[in-house]
Amino acid sequence: MGQAHVENYKKLGNAELVAICDKDAGWLEHCKAKWEVPNGFSDFNEMIKMPGLDAVSIALPTFLHLPMALTALKNGKHVLVEKPMAMNAAEGEAMASAAKAAGKNLMVSLNQRFDPDVQFLKRYIDQGNLGEIYFVRTLWRRPLGGLPSPTIDRPTGTYTGRNWFNEASKGGGALRDLGAHVIDVAMWLMGFPELLDATGRAYTMFLPEYLAGKSLSGDADDHSVGFARFKNGASLQIEASFGQHIDHDELITEVFGSKGGALRWSGRPPKLYGQTGGAYSTTEPRLQEKRTTAQEEFVNSVQEGRPPLVTPEHGIAVTRVMDAIFAGSS
Repeated sequence: MGQAHVENYKKLGNAELVAICDKDAGWLEHCKAKWEVPNGFSDFNEMIKMPGLDAVSIALPTFLHLPMALTALKNGKHVLVEKPMAMNAAEGEAMASAAKAAGKNLMVSLNQRFDPDVQFLKRYIDQGNLGEIYFVRTLWRRPLGGLPSPTIDRPTGTYTGRNWFNEASKGGGALRDLGAHVIDVAMWLMGFPELLDATGRAYTMFLPEYLAGKSLSGDADDHSVGFARFKNGASLQIEASFGQHIDHDELITEVFGSKGGALRWSGRPPKLYGQTGGAYSTTEPRLQEKRTTAQEEFVNSVQEGRPPLVTPEHGIAVTRVMDAIFAGSS
């Protein structure tokens, strides 16, 4: 994801990428050359003190988000942090408090918010077209071939540090990786109602066998389900899976309101359901929304002196739902 951040920053005309940091020296030099970045660091604490540095992106395993974000904020930098915001809601609250104390922007890179279909649905719902939103169903599930590989081939060799995706203590697992996105989209469309309670179950079903021949182990969830209730009476059904007995990837959000419904199936046009003149109808709207990125919104929010679209409070709210699902599995 660090590469995705770099590519998105390089497309912006109102920001300059001045440094990158990675502990792999060979990979660091490769990336510096590929993207023509003037400065490279192997120590985050050194980079953060670099003159002229205004903001940082943290694209690291989840367990590193809190210490890195606190260091950056205490050094007066604006921070964009990868999803999920933190290992749990308490860590997210500590990050939010640090950002407030520093007077700096803290944004979570929940990038599906910026997809044109999601942007359209948010505007459509906020205009009152679906009435009162009382239930949302959301899921992101992959076939069994989607289990995270513990290694990845790079131009500089095989990178072996990717197994954190499969380790619960480092913030891995399907719920934190995939679930964070769909929970955020669902709750944003609902207007981020206050959580009443949530329950669920996190499964580690296929991961041990998948890693057995690789001299590695993993205890993170590869399939999680949850159900959240909100104080306004609405509810949310959640499913996130790295591997199931299905034939293709599915990323779906269904919204049910008192006046109509909507379907988001990523990669397809959204569908709207409603009643006109006594007859039920289905329509596929033509999207006018401009595609943007989390990095563009982050930079713009800093330069315009306003909160980002994805606030720390949103990141904490998403994490609270995940906390409750994990608690139900303990």
